[in-house]
Amino acid sequence: MREYIRSFCNVIIVFSILFIIAYVSFFTDIPSGASNEIKQRLQEAKYEYIDYSSNFIINDLSIRMNTYYYDKLTEEQKKIYEAIANGVVNFRDEFSVKDYSPEDKDSFANETSVAIEAFINDHPEVFYLRAEYSTYIVKGLNENIGYIKLNYTEESKESVEEKYKIIKAKVDEYVNEFSNLSSIYEKELAVHDKFAYSVNYYKEEEIPRKYHTIEGSLIENVGVCDSFSKSLQIIYNKLGIDSIIVLGQTSGGPHAWNLVRLDDGWYHVDITSARSIIEDTGIVNHAYFNNTDGRIQLTNTIDTPELLPEANATGYYYYSYNNLVVPENEIKIKLKDICATDRDQDFVEFYLDGDVSESIGTILTTLKDVDDAFLKDSKMYYYNIQNAIIIPKN
Repeated sequence: MREYIRSFCNVIIVFSILFIIAYVSFFTDIPSGASNEIKQRLQEAKYEYIDYSSNFIINDLSIRMNTYYYDKLTEEQKKIYEAIANGVVNFRDEFSVKDYSPEDKDSFANETSVAIEAFINDHPEVFYLRAEYSTYIVKGLNENIGYIKLNYTEESKESVEEKYKIIKAKVDEYVNEFSNLSSIYEKELAVHDKFAYSVNYYKEEEIPRKYHTIEGSLIENVGVCDSFSKSLQIIYNKLGIDSIIVLGQTSGGPHAWNLVRLDDGWYHVDITSARSIIEDTGIVNHAYFNNTDGRIQLTNTIDTPELLPEANATGYYYYSYNNLVVPENEIKIKLKDICATDRDQDFVEFYLDGDVSESIGTILTTLKDVDDAFLKDSKMYYYNIQNAIIIPKN
């Protein structure tokens, strides 16, 4: 009888230990299969798990629209996103997903891929999160527990803070310079042009991670398209302008740009393409400033148009708003008016409402009559970007 009681007690003890391990695993991020790590994990400082909302702040550069892509997720993907957000804000590199039981490792990996892309698009301020991450599943007593392992470019929260201070100071320069402009459009344009002139495109084949983030653009003034668009998003946000990131393709491969919300709707702003002739001319073009869906898609393909708001507003399209549209049948009159208005500018920029190939002769002869500074060795150079004509003086 005593042996029976002893055996029964042993069974109860074993099951109790297993239950405690599973419980601790789920609620304190301790994998149930890693018994040799339990003591170490139990001693780790616990952190407060915060439900995700627009009030979730990672640092002072967090944008107001930090739930845009979060809101497009499924309920299961939102749980993963929420775990990632809590992990990042606490600088944790490994953690479980609360209230979520993945079916298998492949589905968990796929769901995490969607969630982490949404998180990155909602949080341009998280410049220190590497693109590489991994997922795994631990078998619990009644359900699976999903774990995520992140990688950071910085070794500590202190080193993140040092770079954050430099970035914030750069953002504040834009805010201090342009916050007193009278309209949202003026602020949008002023930031666009200053930023385009301030940064350089990283041209090497292998691109370090920092040049995909705000760290490249706002610390070193060097980056690629996603670095530019994330930086623009943060600066616009500080000036009260809502913006989201758009992912897509151009003829050059994967691309990123912004959607910006003004008082009459959404507009596409592709600042990387705005710099397309700056290396040759020192001129930022505005062919990609405040475009509609239809116009941007003449050259850019949007990866997930179903996730984006419609951009059909036209009131702030650069050329029409600034009276720089030249009808094909009014080239001479309109061009002379434009040149007279911007007499001191060292180039002319306008949108031709017509056939460029049929009209370029009239354009060039008209500008020759206006100012022979457009000519050099009897030649005139011009750029045609979606019927936006830019002609520098020589």
